[in-house]
Formats: sequence, structure tokens, C-alpha cells
Amino acid sequence: MLLLAVGMTAETAASMADPWERLSRALRGPQALDEETIERLEARTIGFHRLEYVLPARAIYQGLTTHINELSTLLQSGPPERYRRRLAATAGEAATLASWIAWDLNQPAQAASFERVAALAAKESGHHIIQACTYAYRSYAVAGPEAVEYIRRAQQFLPAKGDDATRAWLLAREAEELAALGDGHAAELLQRAEEAHTRARPHRERAWTRFLDPGRMAAFQLSTYVRLGDEQRVAEASQAALAALGPDEDQKRVSVVYADIAQAQLQLGDVTEGVAYARRALEAAQRTESTWGMQHLTKVEKALAARPDKAARELLGDLRANRRALGLSPA
Repeated sequence: MLLLAVGMTAETAASMADPWERLSRALRGPQALDEETIERLEARTIGFHRLEYVLPARAIYQGLTTHINELSTLLQSGPPERYRRRLAATAGEAATLASWIAWDLNQPAQAASFERVAALAAKESGHHIIQACTYAYRSYAVAGPEAVEYIRRAQQFLPAKGDDATRAWLLAREAEELAALGDGHAAELLQRAEEAHTRARPHRERAWTRFLDPGRMAAFQLSTYVRLGDEQRVAEASQAALAALGPDEDQKRVSVVYADIAQAQLQLGDVTEGVAYARRALEAAQRTESTWGMQHLTKVEKALAARPDKAARELLGDLRANRRALGLSPA
């Protein structure tokens, strides 16, 4: 995990200079910024985005802010223009992640500050799509028409062609939110998202697109069909989403997939299965201290509130207690 955070592989770690050699170079004076340094910083930003899938926000927040401070120092040093734009872009990608993590840690003022920094970096670097990521993250913090508005703002920063992974993500998010509003147009948007995903290369496009693998797309399908109440497609999407969860799958995704399956089972009247999946979703959200995972359980909480069953009442109490511990609003 530590190697991943600094964007290194085990091979490059083994070939690093000895600590005294590195200190000796540092004492001889500042070195000129070079391609290797830029690539290392870009890889480190990607590493932090990947760590966010699997670790609690608090576990990476300090390291991420330290990384942003290093990027700030280099930007202030007056680097050549060919490096300045790349530094600004990777700083923006890091800042938008920091904003998302600050929100997850219930620190709205810091989240807003990092959003402003990301916007400045997007302008400075010419990578305006960074703001698409910022608005997409913000859409998770709200619901309903407000979430749809943020997603559509994000889409305004997409280029006419390319960046298909970000395009697929935004279309799938819009489908989710419209489905929650009962808008049948969601199914068409989901189809467009799947088409964009077939063209996308998530691991080569942006630091934030690495998460968008077939498993995450299956989770979007499940979430959308659950909200649309399409029982046949829910069953198919549930199987696809579960099949995509490997033994080492990130627990933040697990919590969301299980929450959607729980909601579907409760809608179908299968309280036993609904409670079982909701319990698994809660456990996964607790392991990662995921605000996002807990928010995804909101509709499950509301469904459980109408159930007199002992298991449902116990789970409802645990959900509410965990929500209070995270400082979240009642469902």
C-alpha cells in the first residue's frame, strides 16, 4: 500500500539509491526538475486515487495533503512551462481527490477549499476536465435534482471526443439519479454509459478513472434498475455485480453493491435476504469508515423502518447508531 501511495512498483523500490546517497545529493543543492520527477509525482497522484478505493479516508488524507504541499512548492519554484502545466494538472487531480476525502471526513470547509484549488489548477493546466471530476464527486454528497444538476455541470467540461471513461461515469451517475426520481429516461442513459465504457481505457485516461472496471459498471446497472423497480433486470444485474466482486474486492464497492441488493430484496418482500445483505453492506461500510457506503444505505433504512421483524429492528438500530457515530444526518 505504501509503495502504491508513492506511485512505485516493488522493482523501482528495490533499485532506489541508499538513503545516504539521497541525502548527499540533497545537501549538494537543488536539482533541476526533470521528466523522471514529473512522472513520479503523476504516478503518486494516481496511487492516491487507487488507495481511496480500499482504505478509510483518514488513512490517506495526511499523506495526500503532504503530496499536494510538495506539488505547491515545485509550482512556486518557477518550473519551465512544459513542466508547469503537467504539475498543475496533477495538482488538480490530487486536489479534487482531497476535496472528496475531506467531505468523507465531514470537513466541509476543507472540501470547499480543495474544490477551489482544483478549479484553479484546471484553468492553469488547460485540463478543464478536472472540474468534471470535482462536480461528479460533489453529486454523491446530495440527492435528487441537485445531484442531477451537479452531474450535468460536470458533463459541460467533457471534450467533444475522448475521455470516454469519465463520460461513461457521468452518464451512469445521471442514470442512477434519474432512476431515483422515477425518470424512465435513465435506462437510455445507462445504455449510453455502457457504450462509452466499451470505448474507454480507464487505466490510461485520468487518475480518477482507474476505478471504472466492468465490476463498477455492473454496480451502476444494479443501482439504476433497483431504483427503476425493474425486477427482471435487477435479478440479472445482481448476479453480474456479485460475480464481479472478487475475494480481494474493495470494501467500499462491496458496501454499495450489497446495499442495492438489500433494497431490491426488501422491495420484493424477501425480508430475510434483504436484512442479510444490508448487514453485509453495513459491515463493509464500517470497515472502510465509508460515508458514501452509509449514504447508500439510506433507502434500506427507510424500508426497514416499516418492518416489525426483530432482525430488521436490530439492524435498523445498528444503522442509525453508525450514522450518528459518523456525524451523518438521519436517513
